Amino acid sequence: MSHNQQSERLAAMISDGQGPVMVSFYNDACADGVCGVQNDYLERLATDLNGSKARFVSIDVDLSPELVEKYQVATLPSAVLFVDGEIETRLSGLTDPGVLACAVLQHVKDGAEWMMRSGNICPIPQRAA
Repeated sequence: MSHNQQSERLAAMISDGQGPVMVSFYNDACADGVCGVQNDYLERLATDLNGSKARFVSIDVDLSPELVEKYQVATLPSAVLFVDGEIETRLSGLTDPGVLACAVLQHVKDGAEWMMRSGNICPIPQRAA
């Protein structure tokens, strides 16, 4: 897939209104270190949330410098959560898996129940009835 196709695919996914999109930014230089650790956290979260509308994408910043500039990524790893086409949360550096989960689960149906089952606790706002 060309860089332009990847950028267009990501833009479409972010703006399609089909659920939150967590984008992880990394490069090969840190893939064996903190970037790899964070991507492992996000892969586990994606597996745990299989069936939800949450989606997870990893972007190699060396292959997509236009996305780095567009989303103002200054630190690796970085995770940016998009909801309804807008940046909802920006997390820089290695982030605790519970914090990553809380960021996504606030925007996933039954997110609070998932957190309770997993034993993880975070402040998830009550949804309007």
